[in-house]
Amino acid sequence: MTISADLTTNDAEKKKGNVPHCTITTIAESPEQEGLLWVGTDDGRVHQSRDGGNRWQDLTPRFPPEVQGLWVSCIEASPHSADTAFVSFTGYREDRRSPFLFRTDDGGSSWLPIEGDLPMEPINVIRQHPRNANVLLVGTEMGAYVSIDDGASWFRFGRDLPRVAVHDLVVHPRESHVLVGTHG
Repeated sequence: MTISADLTTNDAEKKKGNVPHCTITTIAESPEQEGLLWVGTDDGRVHQSRDGGNRWQDLTPRFPPEVQGLWVSCIEASPHSADTAFVSFTGYREDRRSPFLFRTDDGGSSWLPIEGDLPMEPINVIRQHPRNANVLLVGTEMGAYVSIDDGASWFRFGRDLPRVAVHDLVVHPRESHVLVGTHG
């Protein structure tokens, strides 16, 4: 069942080459509000639906120009508040190594950068801890990092984790375990 029109730029030029763009790359559903969906694309679009996909709002213009057009690597809908979500962009495919990480606490009306002191590594994934809203985890092209102060400061996660690309993180909802999905 189709629930939206094309949410990408559908740009013919971006569809050419060995790494074509114009694809949805991340979808998040709010665990706090039924029907609240977030979608990101590999050509830099971020959309939100508050009614289960019947209507979509383009949030892309609310992000800084330097990330518009970059691959949206992850959207994380907060398990603590329907108004909170996180979006990471990666410039890896454009040879841009900066971390790009944003947070909204007003349902997507405004976005604040929270990459703080993360190293110059493209971000692949962002997760908010299911039991502690102040704890955030990110996976980058070179490892994993954690913040215990809502993204104000970050430190390397996993003393024995090698310098590998981290593409997914799962915080176990019951146990004190973090599962790390790597490519390496």
